[in-house]
Amino acid sequence: MVGSYDKFPANVYSEAVLAPDLEVYKEYFSESLHKINIAHCIMLSEQGLLNESETKSILRGLTSINSEKPYMDVEFDGTFEDLFFLVERELGQRIGSEIAGKLHTGRSRNDMEHTMFRLQLRDRLTNLLKQYVFLLRQLIDRAERGVDEIVLLYTHGQPAQPSTLAHYLSAAIEFILNDIDRIKSAHNTVNMSPMGAAAITTSGFLLNRNRVAHLLGFPKIVENSYGAIANVDYITGSYSAIKLGCLHLGRFVQDLVTWTGFEVSQIKVPDGFVQISSIMPQKRNPVPLEHLRLKFSLAGGGADQIVNTMHNTPFADMNDSERETQAAGFAVFDRLNKALPLLAGFVDSIEIDTASVSKRINQSMATITELADHLARTEGISFRLAHGVAHKLAYQALSLESSLDQLDFNVFVESFEGVVGIKPMTNEKNFRKVCSPEHFISVRKIPGGPASATMKKSLKVYVKRLAETELRIKSIENFLHSTNAECQSLVDVYIKQGN
Repeated sequence: MVGSYDKFPANVYSEAVLAPDLEVYKEYFSESLHKINIAHCIMLSEQGLLNESETKSILRGLTSINSEKPYMDVEFDGTFEDLFFLVERELGQRIGSEIAGKLHTGRSRNDMEHTMFRLQLRDRLTNLLKQYVFLLRQLIDRAERGVDEIVLLYTHGQPAQPSTLAHYLSAAIEFILNDIDRIKSAHNTVNMSPMGAAAITTSGFLLNRNRVAHLLGFPKIVENSYGAIANVDYITGSYSAIKLGCLHLGRFVQDLVTWTGFEVSQIKVPDGFVQISSIMPQKRNPVPLEHLRLKFSLAGGGADQIVNTMHNTPFADMNDSERETQAAGFAVFDRLNKALPLLAGFVDSIEIDTASVSKRINQSMATITELADHLARTEGISFRLAHGVAHKLAYQALSLESSLDQLDFNVFVESFEGVVGIKPMTNEKNFRKVCSPEHFISVRKIPGGPASATMKKSLKVYVKRLAETELRIKSIENFLHSTNAECQSLVDVYIKQGN
């Protein structure tokens, strides 16, 4: 027998749940609890549910408790259930239990706890947006510097077509912008106040829910009181957006790992991102990329864990969504706070191995698609027939073990005649030009293509979207700063009254 079960709390329950839960409460939620207490007290006073003297006493007591934080050294002993009751007991000891007890008028731990979770999640999502903005700024900056830097792009793991670093990075920029939009949408869902919902159905007291929301920096309330304590979409929406972002960034990082491989050698890795082997002196291991891939996998897995924890839970207030789950979710943000700046730094350091890229473009004949396009445009033949000429030429080059730039022009003439039946009008000078990666890129100037002018237009669009996100973050922070200042100013006024 583990212990006695006749009196709450049973020892085994205390050790398994209540004691560690108190530590989680103290580490993550004590400040949010204080903010809720302050805002609720001010609202009760403004609604005439507390008199001036009671308001002053409660605010003084709460301020001193938050300043001293006497609960931080308190260990769980079974005389209270959680930090909420511990603070309430401490407040009663300082100002009297009768006055202290009035603070809980019209509210429940249900609406308070979901408000705490939203306050913490909102701050973390705001910071995550700032981290994404920093990464995005580095990507755009590196893309602007890479408008004319040629790279070789792959499909199905095989060399496909030449492009530019700017064009490649812009693909990542676009999915990051989309991930940012998903996080902003999740932030909107989080950024609503449940306070006033009480346990389930609000209260018969004439509370001002919107006033509490404003004092806590929420622009609006969760309209339905049952949804305020039962809906977990603000949790699942947040971690779903984060999971997708981790998945997308992980794919990008895996590509960078491939690009650093000896067989591909597309980018040079600076010494700051290289670890040596303990036994092989020639090794240059870009280990930070592996750590990035791991961090995004762990963060994505952690986000998935939170979403899956909500699966098949009751559509009601329940502990499955509360402090233990919230704390586990915060570890996801901690991983991303390290991973995103590391990826930004690596992107900033990217240097193209131009000699290797040029060699592999020519050996793989990655520009031959443009030769087929050229023949269809200038020789008066269909693209399918032009494709047949290019295919035959590629086959001939492979059999001769020749790269496209070194191939005898007569092989092209023979391939054209063999497929079309007449000699080509394309001369050797045009053939060499058309097969160059510079030409391949320059003619792809329609929207979305890698041509320099087109790419610069796209980058302007990305810069504009980045600026919109930066303004959004600034607006969020300014509103919070304003409401925090307003709340503190009111506390100061109430406390000084009658002095």
